[in-house]
Amino acid sequence: MARQPIVLNGIEFKSQKDAIEHFKNMLERYRNGQTIAGDDRDILLALLDRHPEADKKIGCGVKRLYKDRTDMPTSCFWIERTDGSRTDFSYRTAIYAKGKSLYQEFLEACRAIVEDDLRVTKKRYFEKCADQEGKVECDITGDKVAIYESHLDHKKPLTFQVIVNTFICANDIEIKPEMLLMFQDAQFQTTMIDQQLKDKFLQYHHKVAQLRVIKAEQNLSLGGSERIRKSRNPVLIPRELVGD
Repeated sequence: MARQPIVLNGIEFKSQKDAIEHFKNMLERYRNGQTIAGDDRDILLALLDRHPEADKKIGCGVKRLYKDRTDMPTSCFWIERTDGSRTDFSYRTAIYAKGKSLYQEFLEACRAIVEDDLRVTKKRYFEKCADQEGKVECDITGDKVAIYESHLDHKKPLTFQVIVNTFICANDIEIKPEMLLMFQDAQFQTTMIDQQLKDKFLQYHHKVAQLRVIKAEQNLSLGGSERIRKSRNPVLIPRELVGD
C-alpha cells in the first residue's frame, strides 16, 4: 500500500522523513525565546492539530508558539496559552501521530459542505458593512479588521463541532467509512458522498449557525473560558443560500 503524504496547511510532505526535516530546519532557524511567526506559525499550528494530545496541549487557547530550552541540553517548540501557562510540543510526536478518526473525517466533510457558502457570506458582509478602508469591527475586541485578517466564527455555544454533533444525534447517524470520500490524488479534504445527506446538513447548518467576524488571532486563542454574550454584529447567511 502506497504511503499517504502528510498535508499541513496546504503543503504536502511525501513522507514522515520529509516532514521531520522541514520542522527540524524550522526549529534551528529560531533563537531560544523567539516567537514563531508568519507562515511558520501557521504550519506549526496545523501540525499541532495532529498531536495525539492536541486538546490537552492547546488547553484554553494558544497565545503564541516559540522555541525554548527543555530540561535536557536541547531546545524544542513551546506553547504559551492564553492564561499564561506553558507546555512543550514535540514535532516528531505530532508527525508520527495516527491518522484522523472516522469522526474527525466526518467533521472535515461537514466543513467542506459549508465552506463555499461561508466564503460568500463573509464577502457579502464586508461589501455591505465595511468602512471606507474596507474594514469591519471584530465582534470580540471592537478593533477594525480587513477581510484578509479576519475569521468568520461560529459563535458559542453553537460552535461548528456542536452543530455537527447535534446533527448526528438528531438524525441518528452512524458514521461509516463508505459515507466518505477520503484521501485521493490531489484531494486534500474529506468529502461526503451522499448528496441528500450533504443537502440536509447544509440546510441544518444555515438555520442554526450564529456567525460573527473576529480577528484571525482571536480565533486561535478562543478557549472554554470565553463568556457567552450577545453578538455586537451578527453575520447573516444570505437568504438565497438558506433555502426553505
